[in-house]
Amino acid sequence: MSNAASDETVRIFELRDARSVPDPVHPYPESLRNTPLIIDNGSHHCRVGWATDKEPRIIFRNCYAKHRKDRGKKIAAETEILVANDIVNIEAVRFQLKSPHDENVVTHFEAQETMLDYVFSHLGINTPQVDHPVILTEAFCNPNYSRQLMSELLFECYGVPSVSYCVDGLLSYHHNNPSCPDGLLVNIGNCTTHVIPILNGFADSARSRRIRMGGSHLTRFLWRWLQLRFPHHLNAITLSRAEEILHHHMYIAEDYMEEVAHWSVVDHYEQHVRRIQLPFVAAPVSTVSVEQQRERRKEAARRLVELNAKKREEKLVEDEAELTRLVELEEAMEEFTPDEPEYQHALEEAQVTSLADLTKKISLLQHKIVKTRHKMMQAAAAAPEEEEPKPKRVCEDVSPKRKADLEQWVEEVKQQWRDIQARRAARRHKRQEMAKRRTAASQERMRIISQLARREKKDDNFGMRDEDWDVYKAINKEGGGSDSEEENEKLQELESALRQHSPEFLGDSTASKPTSLAENYQIELSTEQIRIGELLFQPYMYGLEQGGITATIQYVLSLFDAPTQERLVANVFLTGGPSSLPGLKPRIERDLLATRPFQSHFSVTMAKDPVLDPWYGAQGCIGNLMDEGLTRADYLEHGGDCIKHHKYGNQFWASLTPVATESAPESTVPSKETTPAPEATLLSSDPAQELSGDGTSN
Repeated sequence: MSNAASDETVRIFELRDARSVPDPVHPYPESLRNTPLIIDNGSHHCRVGWATDKEPRIIFRNCYAKHRKDRGKKIAAETEILVANDIVNIEAVRFQLKSPHDENVVTHFEAQETMLDYVFSHLGINTPQVDHPVILTEAFCNPNYSRQLMSELLFECYGVPSVSYCVDGLLSYHHNNPSCPDGLLVNIGNCTTHVIPILNGFADSARSRRIRMGGSHLTRFLWRWLQLRFPHHLNAITLSRAEEILHHHMYIAEDYMEEVAHWSVVDHYEQHVRRIQLPFVAAPVSTVSVEQQRERRKEAARRLVELNAKKREEKLVEDEAELTRLVELEEAMEEFTPDEPEYQHALEEAQVTSLADLTKKISLLQHKIVKTRHKMMQAAAAAPEEEEPKPKRVCEDVSPKRKADLEQWVEEVKQQWRDIQARRAARRHKRQEMAKRRTAASQERMRIISQLARREKKDDNFGMRDEDWDVYKAINKEGGGSDSEEENEKLQELESALRQHSPEFLGDSTASKPTSLAENYQIELSTEQIRIGELLFQPYMYGLEQGGITATIQYVLSLFDAPTQERLVANVFLTGGPSSLPGLKPRIERDLLATRPFQSHFSVTMAKDPVLDPWYGAQGCIGNLMDEGLTRADYLEHGGDCIKHHKYGNQFWASLTPVATESAPESTVPSKETTPAPEATLLSSDPAQELSGDGTSN
């Protein structure tokens, strides 16, 4: 097994978190005039290049986002359109992404126009019209309406001279099998998987089948699976990281049930489990020395003394001014009798009711001023004493009392360290059990909560008794508490003593090492490594009522006679981006061996480059595609949905037009003759009418 870990230690993998790089604007020399342009318009990535290039010149994600600047301001925010690789961090605009495709069919032509503008501008085309023949890929059995709007966009908006429509899977097949006209194509795309029989070089559309399962479904299933399994890393597990994990850590099991049974063995789990290190920000480590700490405390004490002295001076000035005002009022009141208005006005101004109260208030204020001056004199005379740092508290049980008792004391310290680690591990395990649905801890918690909920409201006195605290700890999601600061200090003291008297205990005992910060940000991949790829063979695990690849291949073969089946299975060809998952070819071979007759022969091959082979296939047959292209004259005469039938593209089925009844006027009868479609053409013209792997209509 290529994904198995050979060493005994668990391997830890770092996430790349690759950011996209904006595409440059390429030069547009005169030598490129009238050169055909190849556009592999995939639902996930778009690959564009000239027919003379050795490889695609531009590869970008087929999506864009509208980003509003200054969103918080009241004025109208300026809208910026970020297209494809201009989106450096795609997760920041994940919910604003727009794509031209609905599954694998182009339906949003405003978005498609935006993507074509991006293509032509970055290729450097500066002419009013795009005077280049275009080879464009489309979905297998693409609806006529989608092709008609695409032709209208290319001819009317960009003025291209001709366009040739191809199917990416057929291009990849003929590029890898130039001398093999018969075969069975299994094209695994981003949104769908097609099983297409090819006879005499042409695809048999009527007996082809489509599965609504592709790479995007695998990515989303893995994304939600990891979020549900590791809820404390919910925000760190993004869709982009799930896609990276899918491409680098998933594989397809040759025998799924046997592999699942192996994962239940502890030794197999320890050898094959993979840990993914999620990014985290470590807490800053203090590098301040003891002398620097002493200087900082001294400076802080000096500033505090200065601040208190300044406040006392300000308060003393206010009190002296108030004392002067009250003394003047008292002297003025001696000249008047209590019945005169001036006397009563002086009492109101002093905020007292009688002269005795005024005298008492003056006496208290004088005493306060004397006390404040005395404090100021003491503060000026006494310099701030430098505080020595308090030594760390050392427990009595972390220092040996006698040399003879050293070994026994070390064992006691080790046992205390183990007890603390066991309590912390038990709390972590209980928190994990609380987070799961069908564990005994979570069910017991829900039982207690339901009992509390059944109590009558008039007797709702939960929390009034001491016994209620035990109930609260039993239903608390934190599992009865977290690691306390006192426990952490105790653990540090024990580890410090063990490093001094028994360093081999913490150095060699790997099973008892404390958990590091990085380990708290790791996720483990066990059965997920084979579960995700199994969706292609068992779509019901995703909730899709269709047959998988093996069942669909078996059904498609049953539509042919035995000699034709032998011709098809002699070349089973796998292509598409998700087909690069390790183990796909052995799995197909094993399933074919189990389903094909005894001693029958078959051959399974894979594309050299499942992602770029459609573009290379269009480049290799550029001459044939140019002859079979739809010109502007054909577009004006026959309409945009018309195509010329060739082995690299779809077969044309004329759209059905309404038939006039006998009572209808002659003028309402359409002049264009209708071509009745065969019974199986409805599948070829409309992807909404799909057949599952067992041949039943969805």
